[in-house]
Amino acid sequence: MRLEDWIDPRHLDPAAQAAFRSAYIASPYSSIVIDQFLRADKFELLQLVFATEGLFEERHYLWEWAGQGRSEKTVSAEAWHAAPESQRAFVERVFIAPRPEYRIGRGSLTHYKFVELLSSPELMGFLETVTGIRPRTLSGLLMRIMVGGQYIPPHSDFQPIRDLCAVFYASGGWQEGRGGRFRHCGPGATLVPIEPLANRLLLFEPKPEARHDVEPIASPDEPWQRWSYSIWFGRPDAPAQS
Repeated sequence: MRLEDWIDPRHLDPAAQAAFRSAYIASPYSSIVIDQFLRADKFELLQLVFATEGLFEERHYLWEWAGQGRSEKTVSAEAWHAAPESQRAFVERVFIAPRPEYRIGRGSLTHYKFVELLSSPELMGFLETVTGIRPRTLSGLLMRIMVGGQYIPPHSDFQPIRDLCAVFYASGGWQEGRGGRFRHCGPGATLVPIEPLANRLLLFEPKPEARHDVEPIASPDEPWQRWSYSIWFGRPDAPAQS
């Protein structure tokens, strides 16, 4: 797998990678942002999956508690609406598969090659260079569409089998006030937002004390949609979502 076929060449320059590494070390959240991460041609093809080629299913999640922690479980829309507000986790649209007419569509084929890139030793080496962490492999991936009024409450992505997490933003057209920003919630009480800009890669280390959320998208009437890949790197047998 040739990184230069996918990643913007600017990010393969040793000086640029050293700057990312310094920023990561300096961040209290063990986090960096890489803008214009992919080559424009690859990024535009991935957008086709979200826009037309992909089949997305709406899923509803309730919180469930086990021991000292909590996780979410999938339930019917009826069960979600009937549950107390405190038990509702979030709602999202999740990629299931390409639509039948797009099984060999340009976007769908690019998506599967992108997953291959995310699993490659070459990408693991890139991550090690810019963060100091070399994951074993891609351990989980979820493609999400979030629409007006939807959000994800504060949580930590920490699991012992996870080494590094990422969010890759695929939607364009984000503007101030539309919401949908990833927000670091700890350590400390200050919220630090990351705007969901097109072709932006956010990397962060999952730690028990490092929580984050996704702020609500402005309103149910907001036409803008938040398209993203949630990505987890770690052991091969890591679960597919948090």
